[in-house]
Amino acid sequence: MEKKKNTKINEFNILGVNIQIVLTIIVVIFGLLYLIVGSKFRNLFYLFIGLDLIIMGYNNIKVFKKQGLTIVYFASGIALIIYTILAMIGVL
Repeated sequence: MEKKKNTKINEFNILGVNIQIVLTIIVVIFGLLYLIVGSKFRNLFYLFIGLDLIIMGYNNIKVFKKQGLTIVYFASGIALIIYTILAMIGVL
């Protein structure tokens, strides 16, 4: 028999999932604006995708107790945030 992982629901788990939901909605909004208006919203779109990926990695560890793609989420999120910051200051 498979042993079930027990996840305690507390305010940090609920907060993490709520932040992920809000960030995902913001990503969809800025994604649509990026498609409609053009490159004006590109940096904000990438920034919110990066933040959403970092929160997804956090939720994988703390809430869902999965380790599979956690490193990929964290690395992709940090890379996107660094890329966005460099693009905003004019290096890229």
